[in-house]
Amino acid sequence: MPSSNRSHSPARGEDESTPPPNPEQDHQGSTIDIAGIKLARRSGRGIRRLVTLCGTITQLVAEYDRHLLESEPDGDGGDEGEDVDEHLTAENREEIKRRRNRDYQSYLELIKLIPALKARIADPCEGSRMLYYAQLLDGANNARSDDLSRAKSGIASLLNNRTNGAPNPPLDLDTRDGRGLQNDVTGRLLCPVVYDWDDSVIRDKLRDGIDDHNAFDDYWVRCLYEGETGDPEDVEKGFLKSNLLVKTFQMIFTSPSSARGNLDGEESPEAQGRRRKSPSKRPSVAAKLRMNGQVTAHVIAYAAVRLHFSLNDATHWISDYNGFNYEEFYEFIIDFFEEDQTPEGKAATNELFNWWNQYVWFSFYISHG
Repeated sequence: MPSSNRSHSPARGEDESTPPPNPEQDHQGSTIDIAGIKLARRSGRGIRRLVTLCGTITQLVAEYDRHLLESEPDGDGGDEGEDVDEHLTAENREEIKRRRNRDYQSYLELIKLIPALKARIADPCEGSRMLYYAQLLDGANNARSDDLSRAKSGIASLLNNRTNGAPNPPLDLDTRDGRGLQNDVTGRLLCPVVYDWDDSVIRDKLRDGIDDHNAFDDYWVRCLYEGETGDPEDVEKGFLKSNLLVKTFQMIFTSPSSARGNLDGEESPEAQGRRRKSPSKRPSVAAKLRMNGQVTAHVIAYAAVRLHFSLNDATHWISDYNGFNYEEFYEFIIDFFEEDQTPEGKAATNELFNWWNQYVWFSFYISHG
């Protein structure tokens, strides 16, 4: 079972406060191919969704190079982890090794997503290479912004249209104001299963963050559970089988109409009536990314981040909000799928993937005729 109480480390990845390079010029001031820039941005739109939540191209390529060096019989990389600071604790050394392996695997997924990147990596012109990386990340972050906006309004609409337990007043579709722990509906969904949200004393302590009651230091949160409850004595039971989580995935990867499907009988008759119209014929994000009717740990983790963030009251995307580290949350969920390599663990992982594929794609095909 992955631990949800890792010591928080600084967020990695690109500095999002830095504006993207001028697409009209390269690093030497020469005119460059605008069509190529647009293509790079389109190619990069799947990076956050399928590969890495916050990492950069440079980071992943560097890890691939390090991995190759260590794999050579006479390479000077030594055994894995030997170049890690010997003064670190064993736990920290393991964490670094885990992140390195995750970055290496992410590089392999990146090349599958963008095969043309391999040739660009070999480009001897650093300026051209770095500009290409920047445009890929620009496309990746633009797609993430689109997904944040879609989830912000979509989650609010789903909660507002519930027949039981809808927020009062309704959530604003255009901003995340009024969400978070202070809202009874979103607060319950953000609450870790180890706390009894229905106990007013505990609820107040969570909202005030007193007496070691911290809702942002535990990743076993109710919004990810089947029935939005969870068992504090068996936290893996029903984990990642949340109806809201499935619908968040569908908002991003299949279509808004499939996300509004009535899987759990939670949608009001009025809402069902509003969505009875011809489905879009535009290709879905899943089709564009060639997902072939299969989910992965990365895309489920990405949807979980989008869901949790949409329930909060943050004004803009930030990878660490109120002490809740979204990059670690993302990796925690991937670890949930990948960490247990016992026969029992692999069987449980396969069962969960089968459950996801059944619900996600069945709803999509039903809504699209």
